[in-house]
Amino acid sequence: MILKRLHSEPKRIDVVFQNGLNIICSDKTEKSSARDTRNGTGKTTFIKLIDFCLLGEPDPKILNSEEFQKFTFTLELQDEKKGYVKIKRSIKEPNKIQIAEKTDDYKEISLEEAHKYFKEIFFGIPPEEDLPLTFRTLMNFIRRDENTGFSNIFRQYIHWQKYLIDAVNLYLIGLDYHLPINKESLNKEKSEIEKIIFGISKDMERKEVPKKSALKSEKLIIEDELKKREKLLKDFKVHSEYETLENEANTITKLIKEVQRQIFVNGQRIQEYQEALSEYYKIDFNQVKELYKSINIYLKENLQKKYEEIADFHKTLIHNRNTYLSSEIKQLLGYQDKLNNRLVELDKKRSEILRILETHGALSEFNELHKRLDEAKEKIILLGQWVKVYDEISEYKKEKAEVSEKLRINNEKSEEMINKKEDIINQIVLLFEEIYKGLVSVTGILAIGVKDKYKIDDHIFEFSIKGERGGSPGITRSKIFAYDLSILFHNFSLNRIFPHFLIHDGIFNGVESRTRKNALDFITQKAKEENFQYVLTSNTDDLPEEYLKEEYCIVKLTDQEDENLMGFKF
Repeated sequence: MILKRLHSEPKRIDVVFQNGLNIICSDKTEKSSARDTRNGTGKTTFIKLIDFCLLGEPDPKILNSEEFQKFTFTLELQDEKKGYVKIKRSIKEPNKIQIAEKTDDYKEISLEEAHKYFKEIFFGIPPEEDLPLTFRTLMNFIRRDENTGFSNIFRQYIHWQKYLIDAVNLYLIGLDYHLPINKESLNKEKSEIEKIIFGISKDMERKEVPKKSALKSEKLIIEDELKKREKLLKDFKVHSEYETLENEANTITKLIKEVQRQIFVNGQRIQEYQEALSEYYKIDFNQVKELYKSINIYLKENLQKKYEEIADFHKTLIHNRNTYLSSEIKQLLGYQDKLNNRLVELDKKRSEILRILETHGALSEFNELHKRLDEAKEKIILLGQWVKVYDEISEYKKEKAEVSEKLRINNEKSEEMINKKEDIINQIVLLFEEIYKGLVSVTGILAIGVKDKYKIDDHIFEFSIKGERGGSPGITRSKIFAYDLSILFHNFSLNRIFPHFLIHDGIFNGVESRTRKNALDFITQKAKEENFQYVLTSNTDDLPEEYLKEEYCIVKLTDQEDENLMGFKF
């Protein structure tokens, strides 16, 4: 996969990439004053726009710029298998990704689909593989900048954990990158198990739970006592007189409940009758006459007489009803008194029987046996629960041991891989040494292996570079240049699906001029042998004169507003 063209709508940017060196440079003009600076001309913005098309997070300054909201950018690439691939993405709607293969027939895909698609066509990783080694993770190697990429040779992003550093670099070299990822997963699983064991153990310690052996012994003793008490209860015989009295007490209790029910029902009926008795509907004939009179209608005398007869009948009916209700209430109240007296008699009789039973001790002894039996059962349940907790801890410890064994096997496989893949490792070691020595004229030793001593859950892969010169930021950047180029050419030789371009934004800041020239000479010479692209940003006064030509500087920007990248400042 190589870069072919980056262009914008509306038209402002239209850059064609070439084989070998692709320099995005910034220059001063004759109009430039002492206050003018080449910072802000758009070198880094150009790189960010490439990255934006390759699904990078849009820079907040770009995203929040009203001028940028008008632009849509298209990045064209060329793939050996798929031919031309075009990616279109707008600043206003960054979540809409449009893809076209071979033609200009674009189709919109989701951001998630785009990530899977690019991971496959750029790096050959199956889209269904759901691992931390994502497309954007690997793109941190392809594109490095001042903010994240030049502080550490093997950590292309500042926030990566050790396992991800190992996984990325193993992938780049062509080794099994699943090993550190799987190990991190096992470490997390082991950590979770340890937290559970610690939490349960602390809880038991706080509650002063005895050891498992003591719990089992205590449970055994109580179970033996329980059997004896159950036998005593089974054989317990109450004297026949007591049995009779107890049965009689139970019968009286049932009668008391029935009497209480009847008292309640009668009380409800008395209340209903009393409420009905208090209701009275009186008909006032004078009001009726006045009503008709108000609308100029006068009742005839014979009608008035009939109404008086109806009124008398109504009074008689109400009188009879009230007489009946009063009689019923009186009768029910009398019955209620009898029920209350009956309740007092029954309660008194039951109390006498229970007092006899308790005085002679038969009932209290029986109840005490029951109470102790229930307490013993509850204690056995509690002890059994704590024994189960100990069993759970044992199971968790077994799980931990199984995970530890998987970690041991993982370490064993890691060491075995390093030994078996020595030819691949040797190839990149020699490539690095060749490039680094050509830059700084001293030997650089790239070491790839595992630690000599480590704990079972350590991430054991080691990547280091030793050279006769070191310490300065310029030397670190020279090592990064050599390592990244050696990875690129190493993947070419392995015939892997891998991008054929690198992007370094400001890598030569702080690097000696002689080293810069050696690096550019190496790229130029290598471009005659290999099909690849090296995109970098630089100020013109940091470049050797022969590299200021248009054949190398594909984009030349200045500190004048109309000659910067976008034609406006933001």
